[in-house]
Amino acid sequence: MKKTNILLQTIISLTLITSTIAQTTFSKHSISIVKSATINLSDIKEEWNPVLQNIEMPHPGINDTYYKIQRIKDSLQNFYSQKQNQTQANNNKVQAITAPYVGLNFLGNPYNNSTPCDNDVAISNGGKLISVINSSVWMKDVVADTLINYMSLNSFFLPLGNLQGKFDPKVLYDPNSDKFILICLAGFTDSTSSILVGFSQTNNPGGIWNVYELPGNPLNNTLWTDYPMISVSNNELFITVNLLYNNMPWQTGFNETVIWQVNKNSGYNGYQTLVGGFYNNIKFAGRNIRNLCPVKGGSVPYGPNQYFVSNRNLDPQNDSIFLVNLTDTFNSPNAMIVANAYKSSLTYTLPPTARQSNNYKFETNDQRILGAFFENNKIQFVQNSLNTGNGFAAIYHGIISNVTGAPTVSASVLSDPLLDLGYANISYAGNAANDNTSIITFDHSSPTVFAGTSAAISDGAGMFSPISTIANGLNYVIVINGLNQRWGDYSGSQRKYDQPGVVWMSGEYGTNIKKNAAWVAQVSVQELVSNKIDTRKEAEVNFYPNPTTDIINVNFTLNEQDALKFEVYDMQGKLISILLYTHVKKGENMFSFSTQPLSSGSYFLKISSSNSVVVSKKFIKE
Repeated sequence: MKKTNILLQTIISLTLITSTIAQTTFSKHSISIVKSATINLSDIKEEWNPVLQNIEMPHPGINDTYYKIQRIKDSLQNFYSQKQNQTQANNNKVQAITAPYVGLNFLGNPYNNSTPCDNDVAISNGGKLISVINSSVWMKDVVADTLINYMSLNSFFLPLGNLQGKFDPKVLYDPNSDKFILICLAGFTDSTSSILVGFSQTNNPGGIWNVYELPGNPLNNTLWTDYPMISVSNNELFITVNLLYNNMPWQTGFNETVIWQVNKNSGYNGYQTLVGGFYNNIKFAGRNIRNLCPVKGGSVPYGPNQYFVSNRNLDPQNDSIFLVNLTDTFNSPNAMIVANAYKSSLTYTLPPTARQSNNYKFETNDQRILGAFFENNKIQFVQNSLNTGNGFAAIYHGIISNVTGAPTVSASVLSDPLLDLGYANISYAGNAANDNTSIITFDHSSPTVFAGTSAAISDGAGMFSPISTIANGLNYVIVINGLNQRWGDYSGSQRKYDQPGVVWMSGEYGTNIKKNAAWVAQVSVQELVSNKIDTRKEAEVNFYPNPTTDIINVNFTLNEQDALKFEVYDMQGKLISILLYTHVKKGENMFSFSTQPLSSGSYFLKISSSNSVVVSKKFIKE
C-alpha cells in the first residue's frame, strides 16, 4: 500500500498543470480528391464478407509499452479501490432529474468475426437508420420496421476495387441536406492505407452513393491512418485521423493527428473533384495534440468554423483540456487553426480494465475524448476515466462554458457502485433556449452483469439522472485469446433532429455465444409511446405456473415470423433483464425461463417486437 501511495503521489506531481496559452502551429495542404465510383447498394447481390483479424494477445515484456500502461492502470485502480473516497462515487446520485426513457431498442449488426465492435449510428428525420460496426453496415427503416440492407464494409465499397481490409467505420446523418455520410479505413501500412468516404445521393441509405478515396499516407512518408472521427458544419465534412508508424503499437507509434476538411455538398452531388485538403503539424507549445475529437452541432450543425477538443490521453492523471478552432472554410484566406489549453475543475484518470465474468476483462485503452457537441455557447464532452470512489471504470463528463469568450472547464464523473462504465458518447437533448440537457450513452459490464448498454441524462451543469439500463447481454464476451478482451473503441450517438429530447445510440452487446454485437436504442428525456406496455393480448396467452418458485412457461402464437425480445420488469417499470432476443417462427411457440435470479415478489414478463407487444403479463416469484 505504501508503495502504491508513493507511485500515485509521483504521478500526480508530474502531470497536473495549470491553464496555459501558447502559440499554435499548423500546416495546410490542398489536394485533388477525385471521385472513385458511384454505387447503387440495391444492385449488390453477392456477399462474401471476408474478415481477417489477429486473435493473439501480445506477450509481456519488460519494455512493452502496453504492459507499462497496464501496470499504471492497475496501481491507480488498487489505490482508489482501497481509498474509498465517495466524492466521485456519489456525483451522479441526483434524484431530481428523471432517468431517461428507453423506447424502440433491438439487436443491430450481429457478430461477424471481428473485434472490437466500434459502434456508430445515424438516423434520418424520416426514420432511416444506419448502424455500423467492425466490419459491417446494417440499415433499417424503424418506422416501417423493415430491414433495408445488411452487408460488409468490403461489399459497400466493392466498386472501388480496394482489396485491403476495411475497419473503423463511422456514419452520420446531415439534417441540413437530409443525407448520410459513411466512412471507413482500409489498409494497415503506409503503402496500403486509405480513407474511404461515401456520400448518399438521397435520404434513402439503400440507394445510390458517391464514393471517394483519400490517401491514408498524405505526406508520402512511413505513416498510415488510424482511428477516424467525423462531423459536419453547414458547408463541410471534417475527418480527424491519427498517423502511425508502421509495425508499432498505437501507444508509441503515434506521430500526429491530421484534420481533413472537404466540401460536403460536392460529395452529395457527385462532383468529379472535391474541394478540400488537410491540416497537419497541429501543435500546441511545440507538442502534437493527440486525438482531436470534432465537436458536432447540438441542435443543428454550425459553421463555417469547426471546434475540436482533446486532452492528455495517456497521462495517468491530468486536468488539461485543449480547445481547437478551425476558423473558416477550406478555401477561405482567413482559415487558420487556433488552440488553447484550459485547466478543468476535476482531474481525469487512466481508466482501469472493466470486469467480466470468469475473470475476463475489457480493455479501456486511454482517456481520449470520445464525443462532443456545441450548443448555447457550451461544449459538452465525454471520455473514459476512473471513479476514485471505488476504482471502477467510469465516464468523465466535461463542460467548456463561454466558448467564444473566456472559456472555463468544469467536469463531473458519471459512475455506478457495481458496474464498470466505458466508451460513452453524448448528444444534445434540450428543447428550448438555454436548455443544456444532454443524454450520455455508454457500455457497461461487471462480473454479474453481462456486456450491455445504459444511458443517463445530464442537466449540462454537472448533475446526472439515475442510470437507465437499455440492455444487458446474454453472456460474457470472448473473441481473442487471453483474459483481456476488446471493448471499444467507440460507441454511437445521434440526436433525432426532428424529435427534440430523443437520441439514438448503438453500443456493445454480449450475445449468448460469447461474442460481441450491436444493440441499437431510442432514448428520450420524456416517456415514449412505444415504451408503454400494451396488455390487450394477455387473454390469448397460456402462462404457467403462476405463482412460481423456479420456472415460468409461456405458450403464444405468432401469425408471422418475427424478431422478438423477452424482458423482465419490476412493478415500477424498471427493466430487470433482457432474457433473449431472437427470431421466432410463425405458429405456436413455447418460451420458458428460470426465476432463480429474482427475489420474491411481483414482476412483469414482456415479449415484444420492435413495434408491438405480444405478451405483457404479471407473475409472482414465491
